[in-house]
Amino acid sequence: MATADDQAQWLSEIDLVTVFRLLKDNGATELLYKVLPRNANSKNQVYLAPDMSQLGKIPSGKVTLHESTTQKGGGVEAVFRSALDFYWIRRDGRPCHAPDAKLIFYPQYPEVRLSGFLRGCSDAPSSLYDKGKRGEEPDRILVLGVGSGAKVLGITLPPESPAAREINTCHPRDTYGAFVILPIPGLARGDGFTELMRELCAIHRRDWVPSRRLDKNGVLVPCNAPNCNGNTLESLLGIRSNGYSQPDFRGWEIKARKVPNSTKPGASVVTLFTPEPTAGAYVHDGFMAFMRRYGYEDTKGRPDRLNFGGVYRANGAAHAKTNLRMVVDGFTAGGRKYSPSGAIRLLDRKDREAMSWSFAKLIDHWKTKHAHAAFVPAQQRLVPDRQYRYGRSILLGEGAEFGLFLAAMEAGKVYYDPGIKVEKVSTDKPLTKRRSQFRVGSKDIPMLYASSRVVDACAVAGC
Repeated sequence: MATADDQAQWLSEIDLVTVFRLLKDNGATELLYKVLPRNANSKNQVYLAPDMSQLGKIPSGKVTLHESTTQKGGGVEAVFRSALDFYWIRRDGRPCHAPDAKLIFYPQYPEVRLSGFLRGCSDAPSSLYDKGKRGEEPDRILVLGVGSGAKVLGITLPPESPAAREINTCHPRDTYGAFVILPIPGLARGDGFTELMRELCAIHRRDWVPSRRLDKNGVLVPCNAPNCNGNTLESLLGIRSNGYSQPDFRGWEIKARKVPNSTKPGASVVTLFTPEPTAGAYVHDGFMAFMRRYGYEDTKGRPDRLNFGGVYRANGAAHAKTNLRMVVDGFTAGGRKYSPSGAIRLLDRKDREAMSWSFAKLIDHWKTKHAHAAFVPAQQRLVPDRQYRYGRSILLGEGAEFGLFLAAMEAGKVYYDPGIKVEKVSTDKPLTKRRSQFRVGSKDIPMLYASSRVVDACAVAGC
């Protein structure tokens, strides 16, 4: 078993070629690094980002709510945690699991820190994070390898190591949130933006394409639903319909937005995500009980059917058919501050909770999917068959923060637009459809991001 000093010694001698080899051999396809400040150590944890959504390339577990005791005063505050499947790379190239590694999000600051990354691993670089040894040295470099499923691989470089000196003397690189992307020789370079634009330009120039999707096995199959514009676009980018929670393409989430003319795209509506409620009658009483209480008979006269639809905006009037209204509980719009125990709720006229989505649940969706998003105009035609063509004017959003999402909810710009129904209600085997959609108009998408812009994919790609 290597001692902490042994770890520091071999890491002090490691060069960049060896770093690439060790991480690639363990399945990494992309490397991110961060130059650590003096306060990055096992006591203070390691600051990574101001918001979970800026760490979408780092696979992490379900976001959960916890109480934490503050170091100053011993008070109790609520935080969000998300577990990491984290491994330090040993000198011999084998991974050493750090089972307690996790991301902790402190919304009151706000900041996300890496915690528990040394415990349980006998060959962790402990001395480089020990305040009594080298844990307060500046210019240490934390390198993370991703791309091997849910695994996150780590190497810490002392400032005197050849690898650290090589990183510091190279030309400027692309960034990803608080990280810098370290290109692996022989693999894809940069943050994927130019490559994405090249692909979207090629898709645009294909003109009309048949509606289809890639199934979980990578087989191209027909897609016949009205919302297949996104599935078809993903299939053209080689993205399978498998529900994987990481960003779609090299760190970018891809969203098709339906427009009447892909060449001159105007305003449209975009579905941001479709999370199921976490509490309320919908969960606690059961789906059918919820539908019998809050659903309504089909407005087109189709028999034996209950619907639950409509548009629900925060602080708006109750819906005429369901008598439910939406509130954002636990959010202060002025400072974009929110309570970790907060939620988006649908309440009836007696203030009983029909449905709700905890902030922890919503952050879980938001953190992986929206740090970098590309909204692609998609035009549909149904004759002779369902087909799509995609425009070259791409709306980009970068720097998502969950507080911005809540602010847009509070302002009524993001809204709840469910498509829920039950057919054959009176039978023993009713047919159900559950789709809880949070949507936004394309003109309001910039509210969700620190920066947004429209680019010509073909001009960016130079083709």
